[in-house]
Amino acid sequence: MTEPSRSWLSRVLREPLVHFIVLGAVLFGVIAFANHLKRPVVRIDAQEIEQLAGYWELQSQRPPTRAELSALINERVDEELLAREAIRLGLDKDDMIVRRRLAQKMAFASEDIADIPEPDDKTLQAYYDANRDRYAVPGRVALRHIYFSRDRTGETPQAAAAAALATLKAGGSATSDPSLLPLTYADIAEADLTRDYGPDFTAAVHKAKVGEWTGPAPSAYGLHLIRVERRLPPVTPPLAEVRDDVRAAWLADRRADENRKFRASLRKRYKVEIAGLPQS
Repeated sequence: MTEPSRSWLSRVLREPLVHFIVLGAVLFGVIAFANHLKRPVVRIDAQEIEQLAGYWELQSQRPPTRAELSALINERVDEELLAREAIRLGLDKDDMIVRRRLAQKMAFASEDIADIPEPDDKTLQAYYDANRDRYAVPGRVALRHIYFSRDRTGETPQAAAAAALATLKAGGSATSDPSLLPLTYADIAEADLTRDYGPDFTAAVHKAKVGEWTGPAPSAYGLHLIRVERRLPPVTPPLAEVRDDVRAAWLADRRADENRKFRASLRKRYKVEIAGLPQS
């Protein structure tokens, strides 16, 4: 290097601006390296990998291959990265679906942490006595019916039903139109009859005298002549027979109570402001 070149370089190196630029570059590099070391960690632990493999096996009825498991893990990492970035950018704000899901998870969490003691026999008996109607077995009937389709050809269903009823009352027999539903029931609840035939049919069954043909009763399908053969009254089983159901219902009610208390405590913890209403 020539003497003028050395002199120029020496002058440049002594310039404060050069010192500032060099120092800035060094600081920038140090900060960038520190930020690299401080990057948030996404960790997929062994338990989560096992859970991913378990879900796959449940759906596919076989364990995942190494490649399939690797793809599942990569998909889970991408999901976590996208979720974190969405939160960083505030995309979770003012989103009704996200808010509702978080509220559901918080409600479940509040139920899980509630300390609900195991109910003793006295507690269950008191709960059962207060809710006895829940466990009553409804009355049931055995019956026969003769069906006259609304779509029948020839004689109208009204005329056919009236003629058949007169024949039956005189001790004769009558023939039913073809039906997809049974023509005899040995043991059926009125609620099931309502489901299949409608409330008018059930009302006729309820009023019918045992052992007598009555009708015609309408349904969605046509008309029916009905003969109730036997009635079984409602039965309320003893606690011993429904203890597990009573316990489950008692625990569910207690969890609901705890959840209501938790929500009430949140309303005390937060100030709620609703547009157009007095502030609380």
